[in-house]
Amino acid sequence: MAVHQAPTADRTGVDSFPMAPPVRWAEPSPWPPQALQTFSIRMAGHGLCVSGTLMNHDRRYALEQLRHAHTLADAALRELAVELFRHFERRQSGLGFVN
Repeated sequence: MAVHQAPTADRTGVDSFPMAPPVRWAEPSPWPPQALQTFSIRMAGHGLCVSGTLMNHDRRYALEQLRHAHTLADAALRELAVELFRHFERRQSGLGFVN
């Protein structure tokens, strides 16, 4: 049987819920810096803010941003999202980078 933890009120009186820690990358910067910067700028062009820090340190957040970019009506952004995802797959599989 699962045990549920009740929210607790902090000093401001706002309820806070326990949160699971983010899924972290094993290394500090999993993305090519130029591609990540271009990705962030193109997403900003659609009014969406992408956190470079979270992209570099929270795998779940990063993959969600790539998924979201893929749904936008921007072919260049979709291509960049696919490129970044393929980079992610290569890193996860341990395969080398072949051009």
